Amino acid sequence: MKKVLIAIFSVLAAFGAAISVVAARFEPTIVPNTYVGIVNVGGLSKADAAKRIRIWWESERVKKLSVTNSAFLKPMAPMTPGQLGVTVDDEASVAELPMSDLVQAVTEKVSGSPEQKKFEVKFKPLPEVLDDLKKAIREAVGKNRPARAVYENGAVVRQPEVSGFELDEAQLTSAVVAGLNSGTVEIPLHEAPKTLPDDELNKITDVISAYSTRFPSYQTSRNTNIRLASAKLNGQILMPGQQLSFNETVGRRTAKGGFRDAPVLKNGKHDHDIGGGICQVSTTLYNAALLADLQIVHRNNHSLPSAYVALGRDATVDYGSLDLVIANPTDKPIAISSTYENGRIAFRVLGQKDPSIKIKIETAHEQSWDRGVTLVVDKTLKPGARKVIEKGSRGHSIDTYRIVYKDGVEIKRERLNHSTYAGGDRIVAYNPAPVVGPPLLPGANPPTPPTTVPPVGTGH
Repeated sequence: MKKVLIAIFSVLAAFGAAISVVAARFEPTIVPNTYVGIVNVGGLSKADAAKRIRIWWESERVKKLSVTNSAFLKPMAPMTPGQLGVTVDDEASVAELPMSDLVQAVTEKVSGSPEQKKFEVKFKPLPEVLDDLKKAIREAVGKNRPARAVYENGAVVRQPEVSGFELDEAQLTSAVVAGLNSGTVEIPLHEAPKTLPDDELNKITDVISAYSTRFPSYQTSRNTNIRLASAKLNGQILMPGQQLSFNETVGRRTAKGGFRDAPVLKNGKHDHDIGGGICQVSTTLYNAALLADLQIVHRNNHSLPSAYVALGRDATVDYGSLDLVIANPTDKPIAISSTYENGRIAFRVLGQKDPSIKIKIETAHEQSWDRGVTLVVDKTLKPGARKVIEKGSRGHSIDTYRIVYKDGVEIKRERLNHSTYAGGDRIVAYNPAPVVGPPLLPGANPPTPPTTVPPVGTGH
């Protein structure tokens, strides 16, 4: 009997040892008949299951999906899931799948495969592509309409901002996943917040300042330039501390943009160029800004005095080099309003007017000097003849001041600028060839050849 028991115990020990070896070598696998989406991952390790899901995604990720939204003003081109900011998350897809232990594996071998289990494929966003996607969406949706405030029919008219739409990133992944089955992705959008809230816009109630200049109504090309430039400035709003650049707002003056060739001043001489007349717009705006006590960040004067404004109060611009930049130094929004009429342009600064404040612009220390006459030879003229090529102008220098009064008492006096107008020589062409005529009478003097008259006077 004792020998029998020893034999039984030996068998059991050997069986236990064998079970221990099998258990030690057993690698858990996913329960058979388990699917992630349409991918059968049953009986695989998690690593192999993740690999199989990636293989499935290789064919899915190149599919072009239609992209739509009712807010689109123009269609977007079809895009892949990756272009829409979504890719498969293979690790998350297999992380929580049911696994078989040793007992389950043995049981499944005996009883067969268990009932089918289905799990969804999991996805993750691709943040690095969202900037390109947002750009494409903005082009499809169109820009929002910014708030404006203008002066029309004797009153301040406010136009609230119409905000655009922007991508709802939180809903994007689920929208793309839904589109994988249907082939069409409904891009999730939400209304973008307003850059200028209505309550801030409503603070623009009054005309703070106004200034106008006149121009010849018959100069069609020049007047077209004035009209185009002033229209681009009309309605612009400056929040507290915000700056307005004339060149950035009006843009490059090109024929494609509607600007025409018209008279300009170049290097102290009269010439022609695309956008001639623009400086009258910048000058008129500059003076309205002065009278509203706005900050003048950048301003340059012409090389010659302007016929439409007093010395020291002009502001020339040239795209890429000379700019007029003004800023809103107040704690409330302001707006720039322009009015174009045939022969007259006016600018108004709109905001909240303080009736106790009055502003005056004064000039002082004016000096002027004669630039003289320069003679140039032109043998195409008749012998002894002369022709004025450039009328020229005197040089000037002047200081400009802004004085602010409150209840009639001066509270601020600032020197705005020192303007120097170099002026230009009077240029006269002549032909020095002697005049052919009858011989001189006895005692008559020969003609005196012309000379160059040097400039006189001084300035700084």
